[in-house]
Amino acid sequence: MPVSFLSAEQRNRYGVFKAVPDIAQLGAFFHLDADDRRRAMAANGARNQLGWSVQLGTARFLNCFLDDPEDVPAAVADYVAEQLGLQAADLKGCGEKESRWDHQAQIRAGYGFTAFAGEQWFALACWLYKRAWTTGERPIVLFDLATHRLVEAKILLPGVTTLERLIAALRERVAARQYALLAAAPSPNQAVVLENLVKVEAGRRVSRLDRLRKSPTDVSGTGLVKALDRHVELRDLGAAGWDLSAVPPGKIAALARFAHAARAQAVAELAGDRKLATLVAFAATMAPQSADDAIEVFDLAVGDLLRTSAFKANKERMRTLKDLDTAAIVLREVWLKIRSVAEIPDGDIRAALDEMDLPAIHAAADAIGDIAREPDEDFQEELLDRYATIRRFLPKLLKHLDFDVGDQPLGDAGPRSQRDPVPLVEVAARCDRGVAALLRAGVFGFALDGDDLLVRVGPVLPKPRRGAK
Repeated sequence: MPVSFLSAEQRNRYGVFKAVPDIAQLGAFFHLDADDRRRAMAANGARNQLGWSVQLGTARFLNCFLDDPEDVPAAVADYVAEQLGLQAADLKGCGEKESRWDHQAQIRAGYGFTAFAGEQWFALACWLYKRAWTTGERPIVLFDLATHRLVEAKILLPGVTTLERLIAALRERVAARQYALLAAAPSPNQAVVLENLVKVEAGRRVSRLDRLRKSPTDVSGTGLVKALDRHVELRDLGAAGWDLSAVPPGKIAALARFAHAARAQAVAELAGDRKLATLVAFAATMAPQSADDAIEVFDLAVGDLLRTSAFKANKERMRTLKDLDTAAIVLREVWLKIRSVAEIPDGDIRAALDEMDLPAIHAAADAIGDIAREPDEDFQEELLDRYATIRRFLPKLLKHLDFDVGDQPLGDAGPRSQRDPVPLVEVAARCDRGVAALLRAGVFGFALDGDDLLVRVGPVLPKPRRGAK
């Protein structure tokens, strides 16, 4: 980890006047009240009096002393000298006198400033260590926060190199602790498996790491099977059994992002515990993410099946629309005849029915029953025509994905899952309305009740119709 993280410009702007203070800043930091002037006039000679006052204003403004008090802007020297009835030229030679050190000691003692010494160094180091451990802030951010904290506590700023080295050393210590904790999580056998992820196996062109971190792109039954196989392979790395609670989640996520973006060779070349820690973070992060990817592919694949089934149903409906119209006209004529007879006080409806063509009426009613659809019908029959496609991935989906349903997985066919409703945590949140409707209809062997509880209603899939593809 590099010790120097500040640019040359940042170094040159530390602890110095970056610009001439405006009138508001001069009044706020360089104004001398009666007590200030009394202390200043106690110094011997105009040079010491002006030098003492300038150093007081500098400590207030910069929270540090300049090596040479004469390095203040001319506007500062003029403003302070005017208050003392002196000339700005009286400051000349102040930086060459040893008395400036005595002036700094007097200002620290009289105005509550503290030198950055042992106790202050340790307190700041502890604060920086905790912040570096719990956050992922960059070194320059920690540097700015440290200077702000010192200013708030009236602790004089140390040299730029001192603070820079302190932050770099603490971040290196934090990283070493993080790597050690993560590397100790897997068992020796699991560690060997993880380290082999970056190796290219015989007969393959890429490493397992490259294959596992590639998100699925094939939205089909075959693509979903591949996504589930990827999830199983990542889950079998054993991340579910590791206790990583001692490491902040942000640290784990940062290492996982590196493992996901860097070349496998770059990960393999990491030294010490960093290599294994990076692979542990990758496995711990990618296992649940691969489950999310599989659910996403499931949602998209079933959505495609739904759209295909809906198109097929609508096409069939358009083909039979003429038959539906014919049957509807027959039944309308029957109803008009019955209504006209019912309006006659002595009308005989049974006799009117005997005069009608009852087989034609029954055929019309049967035709409407076969062709017409309920308003909330979701093309279950057409979807069952895709039985082979669904059967290819659904058993594996229910077997390998844990939908966070409590003590047992979603696909468990034990007494508990048959008897008790299961809260649907993941599926309803990720699947579209069409998939949820099919779940309510029991097409997949489960159904959603009115409270969105998932209950088993039968086999995983209904028996396909004869001739189903």
